[in-house]
Amino acid sequence: MATYSIKAIKYCEQSVPGPQMFYMSRWGEWMVADFFLFVLRRDDGAVMLIDTGVRDVNEIQPLVVAGVGHEGRFRMDMETQNIPLLLRREGIDPAQVEYVFITHLHYDHCSNAKLFPNAKFVVSRTGWHLTLDPPHPALVPDILFPRDVLAYFAGEARDRLILADDEAPEIVPGIGAFYIGGHTLCSQAITVQTKQGVAVFPGDTIFYYENLEKNHPVGLAVNIAQCYQAMERVRKIADIFVPPHDPLLLQRYPDGVIV
Repeated sequence: MATYSIKAIKYCEQSVPGPQMFYMSRWGEWMVADFFLFVLRRDDGAVMLIDTGVRDVNEIQPLVVAGVGHEGRFRMDMETQNIPLLLRREGIDPAQVEYVFITHLHYDHCSNAKLFPNAKFVVSRTGWHLTLDPPHPALVPDILFPRDVLAYFAGEARDRLILADDEAPEIVPGIGAFYIGGHTLCSQAITVQTKQGVAVFPGDTIFYYENLEKNHPVGLAVNIAQCYQAMERVRKIADIFVPPHDPLLLQRYPDGVIV
């Protein structure tokens, strides 16, 4: 069975209102969210990514400030923390990335898609269709869901777009996905086989270790029931749980190497 190593690369951080991270709770608190890009290296040397990171912080910043105020600005230095530079430091040429697994179609998770000219992009089939034809347009606002990236997937990169079924246990050897919703209409979890068992990446449907440990769903969600269902499933199947925005991740793995 193919197995993978996993490295978390931090590129941004943000102060966020407590109720965004914990549903109907932490009123008046501000919490820290770290932003990560996850690099997967298969035992045969293939390089894959989970999500793409932010393309240009100045492009998304006005939307962020409008939502949470100046205290919640993304803290990202585009000269020293841009994704191409961080990948080069890992010895990765974006052209060599074979697959990019998109947990959901928010700007900070998919906006750099065009950086990877040869990659296949794995997006939830259910999520893709719900994003293109949402039950209400307010659920898919621009710039949060970058229109140029959606057009890229539907057009120029269409032959490289893989729409994952709600239950897709093996998209490539050792990596699967399943639909979870919750945070967005398009959210899917990614499963990765490692030498230490199955690592699960739930995207933003589970922000922190504490969400999972205390069974307390995120507040930034379109479906709280799906958040509870996602946490229940992740607890059952994950040998390694990888939260997407928890500063504790780098406290537990100081060099970013999860396995």
